[in-house]
Amino acid sequence: MKIAVASDDRKNVSGHIGRVNGFLIYDVEDGKIVERNYLENTFTNHGRGHDHGHGGGHGHNHGNGHSRLIEALSDCSTLIFSSGGWRLIDDMRAAGIKPFLTSESVAETAVEKFLAGTLEESEDGECHSH
Repeated sequence: MKIAVASDDRKNVSGHIGRVNGFLIYDVEDGKIVERNYLENTFTNHGRGHDHGHGGGHGHNHGNGHSRLIEALSDCSTLIFSSGGWRLIDDMRAAGIKPFLTSESVAETAVEKFLAGTLEESEDGECHSH
């Protein structure tokens, strides 16, 4: 099983998936982390350098941007992050990737708690403004 964690600094859990620098990818076997990798965000519009601003409209082609992200994380069963838009969350669920929002700040601690069933899920980070 693979678990992805959104991270700007390769250590801490980050939010706003479209703007995150990348993802820590944890390979898990028998409930233990066996390998860690980092996947740079080159697939969201912001990650590819197309910042459209957040004025009156969002300005993104949500289907294409989310499709690239979902494809990049398709071998992950779960994505842990601190905040994200509801459209992305719905698209991830539809693709079979569990979106898990949390206030836990340290990525590896979040994964360990997730594996132990003790990571607290938060709905406070879900953005409904876009």
